[in-house]
Amino acid sequence: MEIYKKLQSARKYIRTCKEEKKGHNQYSGYKYFTPEQISQLVSQACENNGLLTLFNLKRNENGYLGELQIVNIETPRETLKFEMATDIPLIKATNATQQIGGAVTYTERYLSMVAFDIKDNNLDFDSQDNRPKPEQKPKLKELLPSDKSNWEKVKKALIDGYTIDQIKTKWVLSEENQELLLSETI
Repeated sequence: MEIYKKLQSARKYIRTCKEEKKGHNQYSGYKYFTPEQISQLVSQACENNGLLTLFNLKRNENGYLGELQIVNIETPRETLKFEMATDIPLIKATNATQQIGGAVTYTERYLSMVAFDIKDNNLDFDSQDNRPKPEQKPKLKELLPSDKSNWEKVKKALIDGYTIDQIKTKWVLSEENQELLLSETI
């Protein structure tokens, strides 16, 4: 089947293309191919190799299914089909049609990446440290009598009914300072 040779040639075109990633994930700090870039890369690779892609979003008893069909233009009966389970995202401040549009955009993008072997190492979770980050505890500060303003605030808190244990959630108290605080507030 000629379609396999054409797909292989299209994949080679994409792999050797020097397209710069235009998307930037600020939260995780990596660059990625935008949906528009994926579409352009795939369209150019298909045009160069006599291929056509057709995308469908289907719904069955198990949910939504994205289907990407690749057609050999010269022999239209020669096709390849790629499928992927998907879902409709909940996107704030949008209506149902816009949410379906989001599902179409991203499902077609990821199916195209699979079909045309477009790798994005930024999404490789094996290349990252996935261990849970230890919780950062706030630094506690030793409360000293010489720190007059905070010392007075803590004394007032103790007089108002706060316990030493509650004070210790914010301040480190030496035994000496703890005794001094208690003696000044009793």
